[in-house]
Amino acid sequence: MNRIQKLQAIMDVKQLIISDPAMLYYYTGHRFDVGERMIALLVKKTGAPTLFLNKLFEAPDDLQTVQFSDSEDSIGILGSYLESGPLAIDGNWPARFIIPFITTHTLVNASPLLEQIRTIKDAHELALLETASHHNDRIMTEMRDLIKVGMTERELAEIVRTKQSTAPLQGPSFEPIVIFTQNIADPHGIPTDRVLQNGDVVLVDMGGFYEGYASDMTRCFFVGSNKELEPIYEIVRQANEAAIAAVKPGVTLASIDKAARDVITKAGYGEYFIHRTGHGIGTEAHENLDVSETNQKIVDVGMCFSIEPGIYLPGIGGIRIEDLVHVTADGVHVMNHFRKELTRI
Repeated sequence: MNRIQKLQAIMDVKQLIISDPAMLYYYTGHRFDVGERMIALLVKKTGAPTLFLNKLFEAPDDLQTVQFSDSEDSIGILGSYLESGPLAIDGNWPARFIIPFITTHTLVNASPLLEQIRTIKDAHELALLETASHHNDRIMTEMRDLIKVGMTERELAEIVRTKQSTAPLQGPSFEPIVIFTQNIADPHGIPTDRVLQNGDVVLVDMGGFYEGYASDMTRCFFVGSNKELEPIYEIVRQANEAAIAAVKPGVTLASIDKAARDVITKAGYGEYFIHRTGHGIGTEAHENLDVSETNQKIVDVGMCFSIEPGIYLPGIGGIRIEDLVHVTADGVHVMNHFRKELTRI
């Protein structure tokens, strides 16, 4: 049973539209970049799906396709293939395409259904994610050996970008974050011309695509000694390990977050852990599987997500340590193997 057939088996509506590029790739195996033009994969409860695609783009041989030109009414053409009754649409379809159907159909959010299937990775997907993480480990090792006093955040980020774009990788899975000491107090800081000095901490948060599947990992390196952040590093490392140890089938995602958060809170830094513990990963670097305080979703075999607790101290700096894990029948497998002990360069 392919992914479309799995979707059809659990659909509780007669018709569903997939338009998000990452979802289209997941369900069809094809990548599309149509810019502002409409693209839609119409999936009905039975039968083959139909792709609606502008004539400017080549249609895949293995998909039933309806093509239209810029001068034609793409929404009208799609509408002529719809049945009456509810219409499920993915949550990322632009409003300009949705609005015409508001008066003709009862609209239903298809995203939870689409995510339900994508959340559980099969053996092939797990192998791709494992290989992607292997390459991320390799590049992190190379970066550790390249970091030198006098380099800037931007210089190092550009090196990461180049390495993630070199075969067999297909490019960064997100813009690399390489930031130093005080700038780490912003969890998603943007690389600047800040120059690396002795006593700094370097955070490297990076990932790349391997055969369409993403990696994501964060490590921090100490350039010499930093007495303020060295004890923080050990707290975050313990929080990372505690959360990983909590992963197993049947627990909630919230309980995994709690395992990390309890370590940091007990150490007196709870208010400085300002984000969730993790996120899903697969054909996108961030998939909809939040490891957060409020997510009561039950963990199941085949789920893949990040474990990335952090402490962020305004004006001082921060530490984050991130690994990717997948859930196994008897617990957890960590996909990153780069060392987590405090590393000086």
